[in-house]
Parts: sequence; C-alpha cells; structure tokens
Amino acid sequence: MPSADPLPKNYDYREVETRWLQIWKDEDHYFQEGSDKPQFVIDTPPPYPTGQFHIGNAFNWCYIDFIARYKRMKGYNVMFPQGWDCHGLPTEVKVEETHNITKNDVPRQQFRDMCRTLTVGNIEKMRNSMRRMAFSIDWSHEYITMMPYYYGKTQLSFLRMRQAGQIYQSDHPVNFCPRCETAIAFAEVNYSDRTTSLNFFIFDGIEIATTRPELLAACVAVAVHPADERYAGKNGQTLTVPLFGHDVPIVCDEAVDPAFGSGAVMICTFGDKQDVIWWKVHGLPLRKAIDKT
Repeated sequence: MPSADPLPKNYDYREVETRWLQIWKDEDHYFQEGSDKPQFVIDTPPPYPTGQFHIGNAFNWCYIDFIARYKRMKGYNVMFPQGWDCHGLPTEVKVEETHNITKNDVPRQQFRDMCRTLTVGNIEKMRNSMRRMAFSIDWSHEYITMMPYYYGKTQLSFLRMRQAGQIYQSDHPVNFCPRCETAIAFAEVNYSDRTTSLNFFIFDGIEIATTRPELLAACVAVAVHPADERYAGKNGQTLTVPLFGHDVPIVCDEAVDPAFGSGAVMICTFGDKQDVIWWKVHGLPLRKAIDKT
C-alpha cells in the first residue's frame, strides 16, 4: 500500500482556505428562479461599508449562515443576499475623519465623490473577508444602495405608496446633531448614565419636579397619575408656567410615577420619548423653546 502523506507540523490555514475557495462555487448558493421548492428568503441587514468586516459583523453573519444552510438541507430554495448600506451619516463621518475635514470644507460634489470612493474600496475589502469566511451568500443578489438600479427601485416604491395613500406628512420631533448639522436616527444617538438633581417649580401652588429645568419654556402641560389623591379633581384645570407666564392644562396619565418627585411632572416639547408620547396621546400644542431668531 502506498504510504499516506505525512501530516504537516503546522496547519497552513492560508493554503487550505485558498484551495477550498477555488473548489467551492458561488452558484451552489444561488436562489433558483422558477424552482418548485418552497422559498425561504432572508432579509439580510446590510452593513455600513465604513471599514473592515469586524468580529461583530462575523458573529452576526454566522447566525444567518446557519439558518441558510439548514434550510437548504431541508429542501428549501433559499435566497441569502448580501447588501451594502452606503447612505447616511456613518459614511460621511468616516470621510471627514479620514481626510480631517468637514463636509462644508469642500464642494458638495467633491465630498460626494470622496464618499463614493471610500465606500467602493471598503465594499471590496469586506466582500473579500466574507468570502474567506465561507458564508453561503447568494452573490448573484448582491445590492449596493448607492447604485441607480437600487435607489431607483426605492423611489418607485415610495411613488407606489404615495399613490396608495400610505404616505402622509406631519410634524414630528427628530434628534438633531449640532456637530453633523442634520437629523439623526435613534440608533445613532449615544446615551450615558449620569447623576443629576431634581429641580422644583411652583405652578400656581402645585410643586413640579423635573430633571430638565431648561425645558420650562417648552412646557405644554402638567401630568399627574389618575389615582394620585393629592391631585384629585385637578384634571382639566389650567396652571400658569412660572417665568414665562403661559397657561397649560393638567392631564391625567397612568404613565406618571406618583413616587417620583412630587408626582406632578412637566410635559415639554420635547425632552424625551415619553414627552412625544404624551404630546400625541393628549393632543397637546407644539411649543418651541428655541427658534431661528
């Protein structure tokens, strides 16, 4: 019998990975149009291509890959696409950090070109990393959100929703970043725990406790718990806001914590998400503490 090749003393992962990548075929994972198999489509969350494909990305994609492979073995026609979210602040901020500029330091088109160049290069690096990790991705359904073929479909979907009456326009608070000079999503807001003090104001004899005294000018109501006997019969009455002199109603709401402070809280436009909820639920007016003037 011929002798088997001796095992190498050291595992050469680069050689092994390269050899298997040449054997595996992308089409083994393609979604088969017109197949009679039951379909299983994975709505893959597209990452921001602002750097390397890091360990957190890899960890999340492992979960997705497990499901995709399992479903294929169970006889499903699986679509496991890969997308790249090229829009939004992460790309702009990365370009500003890379070139030590702000978006206002260069012409608009030049800044857009810089964002595109950075994105294309990062997509290539991240794509190569994902291939080396052997994720069973359907690369025939790769999409890049900054390409016309993709955002054209997005625009078409908005037009269809508008024609169907599924889009409306209204006032709603946003998170505004003074550094980026634009509105940002809640996912892009960083929070930190801090120790603060309760501040007390007297509204026509009723003590109001708040951690946000700077929002006094934007107060539009005072909320109390409906079961709080200290404020029995007060619902619907009006109070005068100290210093600013405008009148606001007292409203009852079960979200108020009677044990917090005096049990009576300001509703301002806007201090936090709870303010937004109360503003909507009770149909309160919008009062700006700071305007353009």
